[in-house]
Amino acid sequence: MTSLSGQKVVVVGGSSGMGLGCAKAAVDAGAEVVIVSRNREKLTAAADKLGSQAAVFSVDVQKEDEVQNLFAELGSLDHLVVTASATAGGPFLKMETAMAKNFFDTKFWGAYFCAKYAAPNMSKSGSITFVSGVSSRRPMKGLAPAGACNGALESLSKALALELKPIRVNTISPGLVDTPLYDMMPEERRDGMFEATAKILPVGRIGQPEDIGNLAISLMSNGFISGTTLDIDGGNMIG
Repeated sequence: MTSLSGQKVVVVGGSSGMGLGCAKAAVDAGAEVVIVSRNREKLTAAADKLGSQAAVFSVDVQKEDEVQNLFAELGSLDHLVVTASATAGGPFLKMETAMAKNFFDTKFWGAYFCAKYAAPNMSKSGSITFVSGVSSRRPMKGLAPAGACNGALESLSKALALELKPIRVNTISPGLVDTPLYDMMPEERRDGMFEATAKILPVGRIGQPEDIGNLAISLMSNGFISGTTLDIDGGNMIG
């Protein structure tokens, strides 16, 4: 098993879903883990699951000053994973513009701020990992803002891999993953969506947060991967 013993891993959006999956994987690999979220209740619940190896910070990633203060307080670190996101789904012509802007403010600008203020404190062998999504390259009705934002993150990742070198910068692009994001849907509709998607994927199932966590650990530990977007979608891109 990969060891991250003696290394500090910061997971922004680490209180639930894919972020919590990444935090758990980092704890299991022996890292000192910091999870960041603006939801204090979720942070408390996540801390109970992660144990004494994890510290928690409540920060709104849309606010640049809060992000700057966070990384000033944290000091040196080895790896940064940013999974923080919002929701913005629905027909393009009917969606409130404020919802699309909020999505970008959280997922794109939040990641941008985190990278900007974390990088000066990172070890030269460290890494930054963003999380995008398959809608960047496989457009879907009702997900125009998500597809555009994911594409922007992937482009930012490649540019930063050059500008921040030798710090490595990569992007994970997940397909459908079973996270609390879908808890707001009626159970029958959610389960139907999961089952329908599983049937058309080559692997025969949808993703789980631990799948994303395992890939994040691989990117942290492999010093020869940078400027890359890695699909983890159960074969969605070839289906």
